[in-house]
Formats: sequence, structure tokens, C-alpha cells
Amino acid sequence: MKEELDQGAKRLPAIMPGGDGYYAAKEFDDKHASAVAVLIRDKAMLVVDIIQGANGRDHEADAVALMKLIAPRLMTDKSAPTPSPTAEKGA
Repeated sequence: MKEELDQGAKRLPAIMPGGDGYYAAKEFDDKHASAVAVLIRDKAMLVVDIIQGANGRDHEADAVALMKLIAPRLMTDKSAPTPSPTAEKGA
């Protein structure tokens, strides 16, 4: 994450405890703008990638808003990776 911040990405606002991340505009082509937001919490990573944003919108803000909306629902303690997923199934 340090590398992305050094290259101009901005740090995500606090979205959830233990999470840290960044967001940035990306170059797609001359006609379309895009943005990405990445949130890392423990061993989990969530990426919101707007490949072709709508004209006239702030694509970075849209990526951050989507991250704020979905991250708390997807990156819960229950969804955290376990060391041995098959052990829970009795295998």
C-alpha cells in the first residue's frame, strides 16, 4: 500500500476498525475515466474498481462511496479467512 500512496493514491477514510486502504483515479483511455478503491483488513482485501465511470461524475468519490457501502457488509469477522476451511466441514 505504501507504494500506491507514494505514487499519488490517497488514503481511504476510516471505514471499519482494523481496515486501511487507498483510492486513486486510473487511466483507462482518452475517452473514459476510472478509479479504484482498495481496503485491507487482516488477511482480507476488498477492491472496488470502476472501469468506465459516467461522464461528469467524480469517479474517485464514487469508488470510495461504494467501498463505504459494501465493506462493512462483506468484511465481517464471520467472513474472515480461516486457516483451514475444510476443517469446519468435518473433512
